[in-house]
Order: sequence, then structure tokens, then C-alpha cells
Amino acid sequence: MSDLSTDLNNLREDLKDELLAINHYQSHIDATDNPEIQKQLGHIRDEEKEHVAELVKLLRQLDPTEDDKFLKEGI
Repeated sequence: MSDLSTDLNNLREDLKDELLAINHYQSHIDATDNPEIQKQLGHIRDEEKEHVAELVKLLRQLDPTEDDKFLKEGI
């Protein structure tokens, strides 16, 4: 595997993990009635969403085909 290919694979794995973390935190938010827990976990979940955006930005910069697919979808 080339260095770029390894980088892209790693970034996609990181993206997958961030998305799983978002779902994880959301399920814990949904499972509690404690407003303080909901607030704190909501904050952490939202940080994970920021990481998703940062990873997608990197992927688009490094993979022209992926960027084209986003552009075709108007994203």
C-alpha cells in the first residue's frame, strides 16, 4: 500500500470511529433523565461531530474522487 493509500484508509477508520462515538453518546443521552449528564454528553457528542467534519475535509483534500462525489451531491 502506498503512503497515501494508508493515510486514506486510516482517516476512513477514524471517521468510522467518530460516527460510532456519536451514536454511543447519543444512546447514553437518550437513556438518562439527568439534565446535567445530558448536557455534558451532548457537548462531547458535538465535539465528535466536529471531528467528523475535520476528517471529511481531509479526505476531500486528499482524494479527488471522493471530493467529486461530495460536489455532485451539492455538499
